[in-house]
Amino acid sequence: MKKMKIIWLILCVSGLTNNVNSQSGLTFDASQSFSSFKFSDSQGDKQNKEYSGIFCGAYGIGYRINMEKGLIINSGIGMRKGGATLEYDEMNYSWNLQYVFGKIGVGYMLKKEKISPYCILNGYYAYLIKGFQIINNEEFDIRKAESLKNTDYGVYLTPGVQFTLSEEVSAYIEAGYLMGLQNIEKDESQKATNFSYSMTIGLSFTFTK
Repeated sequence: MKKMKIIWLILCVSGLTNNVNSQSGLTFDASQSFSSFKFSDSQGDKQNKEYSGIFCGAYGIGYRINMEKGLIINSGIGMRKGGATLEYDEMNYSWNLQYVFGKIGVGYMLKKEKISPYCILNGYYAYLIKGFQIINNEEFDIRKAESLKNTDYGVYLTPGVQFTLSEEVSAYIEAGYLMGLQNIEKDESQKATNFSYSMTIGLSFTFTK
């Protein structure tokens, strides 16, 4: 049901191009990210420094509307990986998570002839399709064990720069900060949320109105 709501939102945003003076187009991008967890134990003590991040990737396809006066409406779907590592009591732990996600957001672009800086704030919803936890050398399927929640949601901030290559094609580079707002722990006495830093490169193919 939640997946259908995301698709419906994206379709509604796409429909705005019929009612406003705008440029719209498809985006294709790939990201390299540094992902980890923010964790609080049952006593409420934060243990963020105990976790080490991992490098992982993401890719997606989107639909972007550039309106008058620099307003941007952004939407997209894709796949991203996340996780972290932890050394505790002479034990090595690692988590490798793979999510399918949808996002929708708004932003502003300072339009220039060739190089245009912008910033977009997205909300996202993600569903865990694959996940493994490794304790020392033993691997566990997170979905089968139901040790973490299958859903995640939060915000994703992406400042970037767009490079105009032609009237129809642009390239862009984005920095990103993802902050999960969902406690992905099944044990509600503890709290773990996803976060990551990323760099993204992509291409935008514009349909001029």
